[in-house]
Amino acid sequence: MNGATSAPFAPQPACWICGGDSLAPVHEAIFELSEYVKQDPELARYTGAHVELNRCASCGFAQPAALPALDRYFDRMYDQRWSADWIRNEFEAPYKDVIFRGILDTLADRLPSGRRRLLDVGAHAGRFVAMARQAGWDAEGLELNPQTAAYAVERTGAPIRQLNVHEVDPLGAQFDAITLTDVLEHIPRPVAVLERAATLLAPAGWIAVKVPAGPAQLRKETWRGRLRPGYRPTVADNLVHVSHFSPRALASALERAGFADISVRPGAPELPATAGATGRLSRGVRIGLYAAGRMLPWGVHLPVTLNLQAFARRP
Repeated sequence: MNGATSAPFAPQPACWICGGDSLAPVHEAIFELSEYVKQDPELARYTGAHVELNRCASCGFAQPAALPALDRYFDRMYDQRWSADWIRNEFEAPYKDVIFRGILDTLADRLPSGRRRLLDVGAHAGRFVAMARQAGWDAEGLELNPQTAAYAVERTGAPIRQLNVHEVDPLGAQFDAITLTDVLEHIPRPVAVLERAATLLAPAGWIAVKVPAGPAQLRKETWRGRLRPGYRPTVADNLVHVSHFSPRALASALERAGFADISVRPGAPELPATAGATGRLSRGVRIGLYAAGRMLPWGVHLPVTLNLQAFARRP
């Protein structure tokens, strides 16, 4: 850890998943937060700091060697002031629809037809909630960003509360399904989030968690750096991705949070709508690699499996 000496850090000596202390550096994250210099000067002071990303020898989980000690660092970093056009495009763009449909279909297969109350944690602009409601789910969401939360309410008509999962009263929440899609990698100490989610599920309810595959993502970035002169590999700058899961670590996190019937498999890819032959080739390669991973019993461990999708049941 170095740079930005006026910005304090708190060491993280033990693995957030298994508690192990055999942690070895695998990457370095750099902080560049100068865009916040007027909005949040305290946050901007972290610009220039570096922190190592350490991997646990026991479970394969990777996390920062230290966290910014600034109060509400992550809430403040994610208080981005997006344009109305960008938010609208996030709602209307179909690049995650393969992911969303797969989650809804799997949850529908695992729950009786009369159990369709769903909470989407990290609802963003609301596209998943809208798709769920169209498919017959009584879906609502949690979203911390005030702009996207308001837009999601407007477009879906669903309750989208500007809360984090720890602020939801479990006495009034008995959901049949909870989804965290590309959310858990942004949160430190993710087992606590999963434990809280378990209290919001009705008995025999299901949770669906989709995250990037940490080791594969780092390997991909390393090769991009070797093949593209001037490209600096990154998987964690500003600690945007703070929790980096291996398949074993994701299963262990769910088990430690009290879940049963845990399955971890390759996660569906995003399919950006890039035009032309390049876009078609990119989408074809992504779908092909995902299909190959799903077909093989060990596919979740393949180096080309860049995303993980887990399902687990509350006993």
